[in-house]
Amino acid sequence: MKRCMKSCLAIAAFLIFTGISGIAQDMVEKIVVYGEYPVAEELGKDAFFNREPQRGEPLIDYTSGSTIQDHALAEALHFLNANVYGYTFEYKPGSKLLETDEVFNLALRGELEPQWVHPVGEGVRETVYRVKIELLLTPSMKRWTAAFTSNRLRFEDAEGTSDFYAGWGGRSDAYREALRNLVLVSARKQLSSKPLVMKGDILLKGNPTFSVGAGRYYCRVEGYVNIVEVVTYD
Repeated sequence: MKRCMKSCLAIAAFLIFTGISGIAQDMVEKIVVYGEYPVAEELGKDAFFNREPQRGEPLIDYTSGSTIQDHALAEALHFLNANVYGYTFEYKPGSKLLETDEVFNLALRGELEPQWVHPVGEGVRETVYRVKIELLLTPSMKRWTAAFTSNRLRFEDAEGTSDFYAGWGGRSDAYREALRNLVLVSARKQLSSKPLVMKGDILLKGNPTFSVGAGRYYCRVEGYVNIVEVVTYD
């Protein structure tokens, strides 16, 4: 088994976040995202019996806060963090032969302070409350995102699904699966053999888009995947 290392982003790029307190100066660009939450739950807790099991801890915590505005803002802030800081990930394929389950671990690289974010607008449409927020970027933030958007990393998109009858929190499962598939799409184009383990970074681009059909949530994401470390069978 051979451990092979891919080129990774410069360590110095990650250290830009230590200077993030200068957010009021040298604004050069902005990122705008939105979060949503239903005004009234359409599905009761016991409306359906054959729900899919939850896929571990939810990526987006819709239980934070006490109002629909709090829940929608939590989603929006998560997407904003994913656009600015991105995620670190670890992926291990499952194996029927070895009787091991697939592993996909995600963690945000950092989280913005709420006071750095500016509200753009809010309102209710078709029983769903939406809040839109924006963040003005500092030059150091722009350099970090530019490290992903260089020609070295390809811009990709992927989709994930989850059980609609799990309730609004099912969107988090669909989003997680979409990010997993984004990693797999990138890996197929970058690697020549199936990996045992992959580690790296993901930078989300823009807002995930959600839809519902045939009892499923569908989530589509766009972004960049930087594969830092690969362990293969070779």
